[in-house]
Amino acid sequence: MFPFTYTFEREIIGDKTSDEVIYTVRDLLREKKVQNILYGHGFVSFDEGFPRARSNNDYLSLIDEGAFTYNEKTKILTYKVKLWKLHLFALVFLIITMIYFEGFFGKLLPVFGLLINHLFSYFGSQGLIEEIVHKLNYLS
Repeated sequence: MFPFTYTFEREIIGDKTSDEVIYTVRDLLREKKVQNILYGHGFVSFDEGFPRARSNNDYLSLIDEGAFTYNEKTKILTYKVKLWKLHLFALVFLIITMIYFEGFFGKLLPVFGLLINHLFSYFGSQGLIEEIVHKLNYLS
C-alpha cells in the first residue's frame, strides 16, 4: 500500500523535442478521457477531483494527481503519480470489513483487497508510461 507516490522514468530514443513529447502525452491522455489536463513547456499534469463524474472506466479516473516532465538534455520522460485518495478509500474499506466480519474471511478479504489495489495502481501507472514511450519511440 505504501508509498502513495510512484515515480517512473523512461528514456526516449531519437531526437524528440520537448513539445513533441508533451503533445503526444497530452493527446494520449485526451484519448483516455482525462478531463483536467494542464500542459506547458516540458510538462503535462492532470488533476482529478475526488467527487468526479467518472465517464470512463479507466484506472486513470482514480488517480488524484499525475505529472509528466521531459528533460530534453537527458531524453528522460518522468511520470510522477499520487494515489493517496484511492489508498485512503481502500484503508477505510479494510477497517470497515475488519469490524463487521469476523474470522478468516474478515481478515483475508481486506488484505487481499489492499494488495490488489496496490498492484492495480502500480502496474496501471507503469503501463501508461510504457504506452506513451512506445508511441514516441516506435510509432512516431
